Amino acid sequence: MARSRTSALSVAVALGCTAVAYNLSVAFVGSSPQLRGGPAVARGVGTDYLVRNGPKDADPPAVDTSKAAGATVDIEFKKRPFGIARYIPGTGGKGAVVRDVTQKSRYPGDPQGQAFVAGVQPDWVLKSVNGQDVSGMDFFVIMQMLDDEVMDPVTAMSLNLKASGVKTDLRNDGAERTQGEKFAITSDLDKVAVVDMPAKLVYQQM
Repeated sequence: MARSRTSALSVAVALGCTAVAYNLSVAFVGSSPQLRGGPAVARGVGTDYLVRNGPKDADPPAVDTSKAAGATVDIEFKKRPFGIARYIPGTGGKGAVVRDVTQKSRYPGDPQGQAFVAGVQPDWVLKSVNGQDVSGMDFFVIMQMLDDEVMDPVTAMSLNLKASGVKTDLRNDGAERTQGEKFAITSDLDKVAVVDMPAKLVYQQM
């Protein structure tokens, strides 16, 4: 009888540990509504845009954006975000090609529905921004100009902490130090001017 009770207890403990492990794995995979829910947050693209929105296996081969010769579409975006979820660079890392467009407008005037309402399509080339030809510019520079990446709240908070720093007591003398001074990533792209709203963008079909 004692052996039977011990065996039953062992099974119960094992099942409990399995349930806890499963719940933790689900949270870290990203299915937790606390991590994935809530409104998207728009913030500066920064230097690691491709780390978060880089090439995917299903992406088409890079194209020479300077050779786009199709019809053009002029769009005036009133506010950010524009509703273009992802761009990809052209050949040699130059230019920007629309890859993913938010496929809905949730309500009249929804900023994330601007591109959808205007009819922007994947594979269109971004030709100019406020009259400036960007088809041959470095991809990172264009993304910094647009400043139009949409992030979930967790990612935005992480980058904000990295950029602005968190006050901590890291110095030997006990003086307060900003973590961002040590860990923030900076580059010449930070000097690129972000376009003001409203902004006039011209897209061109290949």
